[in-house]
Amino acid sequence: MSKHYLIHLPHSGTFIPKEFRGDYLLSTDELTKNIYEYCDLYTDELFDSLFKTFGGVKSSYSRLFFDPERFGDDSQEDMHKKYRLGWFYENAILAKKPLRKSDNKSIIREYFDNHHKELNEKTEQKLALYGHCTVIDCHSFSNEKYWFLDENLYLPDICIGFEDNHIDKELVQIIKDEFKGYDIGINIPYAGSLVPTNYWGKDFRVKSVMIEINKKLYLESDNIRKSKNFNVIKDKIDNILARFTSPELE
Repeated sequence: MSKHYLIHLPHSGTFIPKEFRGDYLLSTDELTKNIYEYCDLYTDELFDSLFKTFGGVKSSYSRLFFDPERFGDDSQEDMHKKYRLGWFYENAILAKKPLRKSDNKSIIREYFDNHHKELNEKTEQKLALYGHCTVIDCHSFSNEKYWFLDENLYLPDICIGFEDNHIDKELVQIIKDEFKGYDIGINIPYAGSLVPTNYWGKDFRVKSVMIEINKKLYLESDNIRKSKNFNVIKDKIDNILARFTSPELE
């Protein structure tokens, strides 16, 4: 089995360090609800077989603390320019209101930078061992539309994202095959896939494919509890791992 894959789980965490809790302007209940609603809940469990097999980078922190999936340069990040939701969220998710004070932004930036340092280092290791690397960027998304989303936004069952110059076509096809019969959006509603910063647009030995799973497929309507279909989706992701034994992917 080829081991050139690298698993990225940026949004499965819910942790905000105690020393930064005082920065937030929401009530405890509001903050908790925002954290869990916007977390890619249980994706660490859904993609566990891939992570254990290939290794990768997993954030234990809530994306309301820092979001590793955004550009580190706010001037490059549309979500910052439009909604103040860059790597450092300034607004809440469930209602358009200020999320927190920015006094500690420079300190929190170290957490963001350390995440990407680890991702770059592990990519470098994969390249040294195998000559190429494919990041599998693992996510889920709510079937609800938040205040900053277009109310007419199309929400399929599965979203596969990539950039054309960093695409792993074999992996895209495997995901399509495994989720045959589901409604699949290609770069819809979310486009692209994270490429480690040292390699983005520079080294095309590094590929990246994002897989986003609509939470309605594996959670109850409260977006918190696992539904009876949780293991159905997990089995499909385990089947993706099994497909990597195919000789043409070596």
